[in-house]
Amino acid sequence: MQHIPQSELAEIDALVGGPDPVPVPGDLVNAAGLADWLGLTPNRVSALAREGVIPRSADKLFALKAAVRAYADHARAGAQGRRVDSELAAEKLRAAKATAEKLELQNAKVRGEIIAAADVEREWADVLRGLRAAFLALPSRAAAKLGHLTPHDLAALDAEVRDVLLEIAADD
Repeated sequence: MQHIPQSELAEIDALVGGPDPVPVPGDLVNAAGLADWLGLTPNRVSALAREGVIPRSADKLFALKAAVRAYADHARAGAQGRRVDSELAAEKLRAAKATAEKLELQNAKVRGEIIAAADVEREWADVLRGLRAAFLALPSRAAAKLGHLTPHDLAALDAEVRDVLLEIAADD
């Protein structure tokens, strides 16, 4: 087999679609070459260069190592930003849920489905005061209906009613 120069082998490989040459750290590539390395389109590589993300020379070539490093730094910064964005989104979601819950409570109150605890407490206090007054009136009502009860019987009945009310009040 005859010896073919390296430059001709590289040209044949390029025409046939042979293996991509491994770049040397100082290699310069165009937008299409860098796009192939980064998995982007050449238009996106050019846009990143215009934005100042990837350094480019005046003749629109990229130092491969520096360009890959700059793109990796840019991707890391973007990932950090997305993490912050997700935390912000979670906080906004929590605030939206709290606002929705507040509105639901207000609507339920307007519809009369929810009563304020102070109103319930006041109503129950009125009911219990009325119940206490009815029990304390029991001996005098019994005296009016049962004429045969002696004052001693009425005093004993009054004492029993008061004891029961004290026992109820003592139970917490």
